[in-house]
Amino acid sequence: MSSRRALLALPLLALGACGFRPLYGSNGESNAAGLGATEPSLRDALASVRVGLIPERNGQLMRRALQRQLEGGQPGMQARYDLEVSLNYATEILGYQTDGLATRVRIVATANWLLATMNVPREVVDRGSARTVDAYNLPNLQFFAADASREDMERRLVAELSERVVIGVAVALRRRSTAPAAS
Repeated sequence: MSSRRALLALPLLALGACGFRPLYGSNGESNAAGLGATEPSLRDALASVRVGLIPERNGQLMRRALQRQLEGGQPGMQARYDLEVSLNYATEILGYQTDGLATRVRIVATANWLLATMNVPREVVDRGSARTVDAYNLPNLQFFAADASREDMERRLVAELSERVVIGVAVALRRRSTAPAAS
């Protein structure tokens, strides 16, 4: 039995030897607040990211979610980085009634992001894209239920996208802090 445990531990030892460090905090949280407990310098770098305006209602929700996750309980840090995010939605009809009315809608949401320094001239630190898919039902002649279902789905999309963007930004900032200084 102990030889099996040793065999299972080998990949973990190999990852540790190559300099791999998990992005998630020690308590299993996947947001920026969970990162601060193990890496104060990364927490400070994340808190120094300012999120630009994102148009429309879902953009406002996304911006607020990003700000909460990036600040990590440290509002008021001096800004060193700009984060620009654009949201795109693609709608697909999944189900139809016999009379042709839609009964289920799937939304594919994409957040393209760009992280740059606030220095002059601007230096692009990293860019990326996050994508997620969710769906909601359109009950027949239940307009309130359809609106509530859509709004709930939009909140889930924004929460998922913001978490993925924050993880991408954290990876970029960690990479930047551990990169050797250019001479």
